[in-house]
Amino acid sequence: MSFEQPQFEKSVSPSLEEPEEGLEQKGTRREGLGGLKDSIKEISLELRKEGIPVDENARVDINKFRNVYSKESIESDSSWVKKLKEQWERAAASDSRWSWVPNKEKAPKDIPVGDVFEMLATSVLSKFLGKDFVVTRTSEYDDVRNKVDNLILEKETGNIICAFDEVGSASGERFEEKRNKVLERNWQRGGADLKYGISYEKEGDEMKLKKGAIYQIPLFYLALSQEEIKRTLDDPSQEIKIFQEFIGSAKEQIKEIENGPVHSKLKGRLDFFEKVIEKF
Repeated sequence: MSFEQPQFEKSVSPSLEEPEEGLEQKGTRREGLGGLKDSIKEISLELRKEGIPVDENARVDINKFRNVYSKESIESDSSWVKKLKEQWERAAASDSRWSWVPNKEKAPKDIPVGDVFEMLATSVLSKFLGKDFVVTRTSEYDDVRNKVDNLILEKETGNIICAFDEVGSASGERFEEKRNKVLERNWQRGGADLKYGISYEKEGDEMKLKKGAIYQIPLFYLALSQEEIKRTLDDPSQEIKIFQEFIGSAKEQIKEIENGPVHSKLKGRLDFFEKVIEKF
């Protein structure tokens, strides 16, 4: 399957009482954007200890794929993303983008608003899914090119659970447009694809990490308004509410996907994901 380069577009962008034992310290962070950045660095450190090829922002690092793709291919992808980001930054407003960030904290100009949402989603999912799962942000290339923000794997079975495309609104025209696009991708394209993907395969008695392209990943949207993001930055105890809303939304999205044509591999992963979220 070829990877065509699309136009750049970036989103502005149950019964669960506590995270499992041992996760409180991992998930606890001080409030604000600085606290969120610290949380992401801690997650990145833990992932790297497990051999997961991520950078300090918990993103899959394409430079760790030189044994999979040629140097020229990786450099071409990096250059393409860099040019698009430069175009995006020139077009974006400056500090007005950050009017919703807590007043006591000046937002750095080098972090797009969409990245705050991705970091928050990564932190929340990592905290409440726990040590049995790998939660990463996708590479910048797959984020921009394939419109996938996060990937979740289960360690024990090696199953690819799902991927996420975040949207910075929880209702309205923009939300409906995202919802319909995600549903169409699951039906018409068999879910999401990643060029710089990670997965696990069993070799002997051990699960080994594999790097390379992945296809037919169940894709879900994760919707939060800017007000919800701001509220959670101010008060990290709100994270459990975000996770509970995600579980409820995921169950509804599974029902919607199953009402249409579903690729056989995607269907298998969808069934497994449904069993996973029933635990929460």
